[in-house]
Amino acid sequence: MAQAAPHNTSQRADALSQKLPALLVKAERVAATVMLGVHGRKRAGPGENFWAYRHYSFGDSTQRIDWHKSSKSDQVYIRENEWEAANTLWLWSNIGPRMDFKSHLATETKKERAQILQLALASLAIRAHERIGAIGSDRRAGTGQMALRQLAEDCAKPNDNPLPVPRAMQRQSAAVLISDFLDEPEAIKRAMATLAESGVRGHLLQITDPAEETLPYDGRMEFLGLDSTQKFLANKTQNLRAKYIEAFATQREAVRQIASRLGWSFTVHRTDEQLSKCLQALHLRISDR
Repeated sequence: MAQAAPHNTSQRADALSQKLPALLVKAERVAATVMLGVHGRKRAGPGENFWAYRHYSFGDSTQRIDWHKSSKSDQVYIRENEWEAANTLWLWSNIGPRMDFKSHLATETKKERAQILQLALASLAIRAHERIGAIGSDRRAGTGQMALRQLAEDCAKPNDNPLPVPRAMQRQSAAVLISDFLDEPEAIKRAMATLAESGVRGHLLQITDPAEETLPYDGRMEFLGLDSTQKFLANKTQNLRAKYIEAFATQREAVRQIASRLGWSFTVHRTDEQLSKCLQALHLRISDR
């Protein structure tokens, strides 16, 4: 068994890499449908256009003092310009075994949908001249098509960790985390809190299969765990539906509360829903519109 693991990992990597070009093409196509034009950031920072005056404070460079404005007052003023420079968008999606699920109600697995949305968001950021990076990757955030291809490669690397591995990120950058978030709430809370300590603005996107929300099965059904050794036989599956839906809603609300306490957003997307609608909503949230 120990010798088979590297071989299985290699097979999974090959399978993912073969799907990658098609996923990237689809992601670019979806991004093109929701592109809302150049999304300049109307914030104070480096730039040529005037933004606002503010009082000089300790640590400011004297070269930034507006002497003409200051000469008309007892205060010393700093001239701030509008920032249209690149921001940084950090992305992560869960590609563990649990995300391979696809019911008869969906056309894609949760993993494929998560990867397409991740790459589409990255494509939108690149078009807006922003930096992109993969949470957990050793690569630095970058811009342009090369950065997009590198992010796509990071998407294809096998990773059974259902939660992101924290890394240092610039303060005031944005992070989008995509998963089904069916892990223990305490584990999710710890992982998200560690990321929040970096000062990023977080956005959680929960991907679910419609069957996971509704349990649309009747009669005798056998449910298998991820390792195929866990099995549960239900004689009348319909009798479990009400309690199952309640438990699923409780899990979702727990994740929503975790995001809320951190000041992050929380969005739900089902794999039978339109991709562009979800992408547009996320794009607007990240753009602070």
